[in-house]
Amino acid sequence: MENLFTDDRTTDNDSINNWRMREVGVSDLKYLSIDVGGTFTKFALMDEDCNFYGKDKIATRKDTLEEFVGMLEELYRKFEDSVSGIAICAPGMVDSDTGFMYNGGSIFCVKNINLVEILENRCHVPVTVENDARCAALAEVWKGSLGDCRNAIALIIGTAVGGAVIVDRKVLKGKNFMAGEFSYLFTDESRWQERSQLLAENGGVPGLIRRVSKRKRIPEEELTGERIFSLANQGDTITLECLREYCRHLSIQISNYQFVVDPEKIAIGGGISVQPIFLEMIKEELRNLNKVFPYTMPIPDVVTCKYFNDSNLIGALYVHLKAKENSIDVDKVREFMELLKDRREGKYLQKLFEK
Repeated sequence: MENLFTDDRTTDNDSINNWRMREVGVSDLKYLSIDVGGTFTKFALMDEDCNFYGKDKIATRKDTLEEFVGMLEELYRKFEDSVSGIAICAPGMVDSDTGFMYNGGSIFCVKNINLVEILENRCHVPVTVENDARCAALAEVWKGSLGDCRNAIALIIGTAVGGAVIVDRKVLKGKNFMAGEFSYLFTDESRWQERSQLLAENGGVPGLIRRVSKRKRIPEEELTGERIFSLANQGDTITLECLREYCRHLSIQISNYQFVVDPEKIAIGGGISVQPIFLEMIKEELRNLNKVFPYTMPIPDVVTCKYFNDSNLIGALYVHLKAKENSIDVDKVREFMELLKDRREGKYLQKLFEK
């Protein structure tokens, strides 16, 4: 089937209004997957086998909560005749079991709301929501580089450092839904009162940019990750030294994660992970760290994520499909209990189910 829209273009509401579903393959378009970002919101129509039937993006509307929710509802309305569920990933603290969002990260209008309830009341289809970094990790568990792992860690390096801990192929959430929020880790006890010592500040790509900017005396605004790796790949000595220091800094964190969780693999994602020299230096520094121990210790098996720009959309769909499976299981139990409702066994099961 042909794509329904052109990939990687920005549209406005007028252009979306002009889209029409094509007759061919419409029955296959079952899920609307939405990746909410601070600047753009990506969306795609996908089936249960993770096939894309088209994707696009619009500017995120986030000045008010009503504007934000209205944006999500409008996206659904464009495809409601073909969509049987909405799968959302978003930044912030999210309880995916209930759909409650304690905050929306960079989406400041979202605070202490149940997004699932709000959208299900408006759209009348099942809705799920999960944290974006966890979705990226689950995409790797489902279809990517962590597909053969039961326990793993995903480290998503971008503006900050997101990620997730996978235990028994499920995301570890924690009491406050903060498991895997690596950005909040302190990295220097001697300067612990400085926010600059959080991994969010010095472990993301901006942290690398600051290192290179200071050493090469180039204004930060003139540097990008792409330019830094271009200099490194050309053999620029100072840039290579800065990159080495940065990779050593991250490797210390990765080594710590290995001994806390003991995962089978640690997958690194984000745009930086596509650079071969980056992964090569990370592995070299991990081997150097291993020499510190008095006997041979396991060296983290670091791999790159398979999915990049599409990982959040894929992971959001995975969360949605798992929720659908659980819902079907509960429905089957209810059906069974209905058959036994007048029997002693049925009354016993009803009491257990109510608990």
